[in-house]
Amino acid sequence: MSKIYSIWFHEIGLPEVIKKELVACFQSFESIYKASQEEYMCKGWQGEIVQRIKKSPLFTDVLEERIKRYESNQVKLVDYLDEGYPEYLRYIPDSPMLLYIKGNDQLLNTPTIGIVGSRNCSEYGYSVTVQLAQELAGGGITVISGMAMGVDAAAHYGALKSGMTIAVLGNGLNICYPACNQRIYEEILSKGCIISEYDLDHEPRPYQFPKRNRIISGMSMCVVVTEANIRSGSLITAQLALDYGRDVCAIPGNITRKLSLGTNELIKKGAKCVTGVEDVIEELPFDLRIKYEEIKKNKTKKHYELAQEERIVYAYVSQEPIFLNELVNSTQLSYKSIYKGLLQLEIKGLIKRLPGERYVRV
Repeated sequence: MSKIYSIWFHEIGLPEVIKKELVACFQSFESIYKASQEEYMCKGWQGEIVQRIKKSPLFTDVLEERIKRYESNQVKLVDYLDEGYPEYLRYIPDSPMLLYIKGNDQLLNTPTIGIVGSRNCSEYGYSVTVQLAQELAGGGITVISGMAMGVDAAAHYGALKSGMTIAVLGNGLNICYPACNQRIYEEILSKGCIISEYDLDHEPRPYQFPKRNRIISGMSMCVVVTEANIRSGSLITAQLALDYGRDVCAIPGNITRKLSLGTNELIKKGAKCVTGVEDVIEELPFDLRIKYEEIKKNKTKKHYELAQEERIVYAYVSQEPIFLNELVNSTQLSYKSIYKGLLQLEIKGLIKRLPGERYVRV
């Protein structure tokens, strides 16, 4: 089905709350476009809103060309009336009428948790975010964030280690902003999903990022702030989540550090204090909690279905780092067999490789 009317309506300069009311009244974008002045009046619409709609021309040829370009760029359009539109996002008061999507659009309606925080996060904030995102994604939860520097990047990176992630941009999909996230951008495209309410080459502008935050909050069952200053933009995301009736969690931090002021303040005001992934999982509906535990249990079971060589190598790796040469001298396996076993154990998440060809149990 052509999206010409979806694009036309999406780009009319009216607040989203007004657009939602119009859609509820006319039931389709095409009906809004084709309605006469009399029909608008009969349904209680008149004045500046109707005039603005009537003064917004629909250039079919131009829009059809744009749609062909989207298809050639493997960009999907999902509008507010589509079945595939994110269900959680549909019920916020200012839902975007159209989303531009690259990647796996099936993620739009999976269980989603938002993780946000400071762009200039500390090493602590980064590592905690990576760990939390990895644990959530490993249990079938889709992690959503804004692909900014710092905490956002850590959230995507952690999620990609074990599962799926969605990045919401404050600019067009053809632009990786900030440019330093190019690698993460490409990895998300191959394994996850990137979405925006802006056309492909729409430049990033400061006011668009707070607007972007409503999509992160709107699509999330729960929003976790891992590290933030008292004036961090991530607190806007948290407030939006509260406005939309979503749960908000925060990770406590050092009371003497500025980057902990925002999260500690959220906890003082009633946000759930998170000291482990289980604190976040408790906020999910019962059926999703059960599903999460089943996925984690099955993954653990698969980890321990090891080949004979993997079991031997694993027995020699402990909580204390061991050098590759020590493993060669300690076992009767060939260098090739040991290296293969180490690689498989690392892939299964049972061991971790450290600098200097050292290995340690996870």
